[in-house]
Amino acid sequence: MLLFAMAQGASAGLVPALETDLETELAGYVETRHCFQAKSPNDTLASETLARVEGRASTDALSLFASVNLSANHRFGDESGVSVHEAYVDYVSSAWDLRAGRQIITWGNADGVRITDNISPSDLSEHITRDFDEIRMAVDALKFRFFGAGGTAELIYIPFFKAGILPDDDSPWAVGGFSPADTVTESSGDAEPGRGLENGEIAAKYAFFLPGFDFALSYFYTWNDFPYYAFTPKAEEADDTYFITPGFHRLHITGLEFSKPHGDFVFRGEAALFHGGRYSSREKGGPLHKKDQVKWLLGVDWYPGGNWSLLCQVTGESILGYSDGIARDEHTTMVTWNLSRKLLREKLTLSGMHYYTLDEGDSLIRLSGEYEVMDGFSLFLGSDIFKGDRAGDFGRYRDNTQVWVKAKYSF
Repeated sequence: MLLFAMAQGASAGLVPALETDLETELAGYVETRHCFQAKSPNDTLASETLARVEGRASTDALSLFASVNLSANHRFGDESGVSVHEAYVDYVSSAWDLRAGRQIITWGNADGVRITDNISPSDLSEHITRDFDEIRMAVDALKFRFFGAGGTAELIYIPFFKAGILPDDDSPWAVGGFSPADTVTESSGDAEPGRGLENGEIAAKYAFFLPGFDFALSYFYTWNDFPYYAFTPKAEEADDTYFITPGFHRLHITGLEFSKPHGDFVFRGEAALFHGGRYSSREKGGPLHKKDQVKWLLGVDWYPGGNWSLLCQVTGESILGYSDGIARDEHTTMVTWNLSRKLLREKLTLSGMHYYTLDEGDSLIRLSGEYEVMDGFSLFLGSDIFKGDRAGDFGRYRDNTQVWVKAKYSF
């Protein structure tokens, strides 16, 4: 319908006439990925073969893009199938552009964490052991950008809510925390928002590009991607049996981001205020606490030459108006670093990323190596190492420390 409207607009002189020459492109890749538990019983944690086909047809100002996944999940056969990864139409003029359709939208400049990058929900079915390019989920949206002399304005409308994906209960990456023997799940009026237009999401951002310094302000009117859970007793005489009621609530997220290069360094930061969040009570069956939250990040990237790069970050979260009844700490802080180098005429890339939480003392170390065997064909070998106490965000998965291999052919 959008294409039809543009064609009508062009014939009426409302949209500049489009070139008739049509250019087409076809690309994609095939990869097979297998992850194995490092400790006994050495289970297969993930095993999948994926083919992604991407096609584009374009004229001077208008283009169509579609990306389709054909997946064979060798561990969970019911997750195999064909799905649309992205599918959108672009219209580009000299001062503005419009993208309509299913798309992945990325904000912010953080590495391996998400502060202002909240538009596309997350697929955490394998925690964060996949690249963020694979964790982000596409949303059906209209994205309008206007290019000014000193910056770019961006407006986004998402008509239908899309929730993030958590691991299934039988997955080795299941979050846990609920005992099926002691709880009963019921839905409520606050369950996942319906597909009505009144449940849509709106985002706006303005990025300023100044000499030697970039910064941006943003706002996102949204829902929480993952449900909050409220506990209520199943019966007054039953102390250990509760209804678990999932709920979704409106959030207002205001963001700020900046970056400044200086010599071999890039200094960057982000901050976001989440207004309207909910937090569970320490006491089982207690009410949800409505509190605001601040997330922030400060980072520095160093590119000393010789194909070396080092990216370091400090991130934090704070609950405003904190009370002792909340089942989370008031403040949490995490340090990350990412070191990489290209070798053998840039055919071999070695990298390591370390997440370390200062409060819990647990960590995730991600090591990987990529070797380009020939143009378009690469082999990968890596490991995800979880350490710490089981109460920590990473330590709870210490039994899932894994070694993985992957082969990828791009065409």
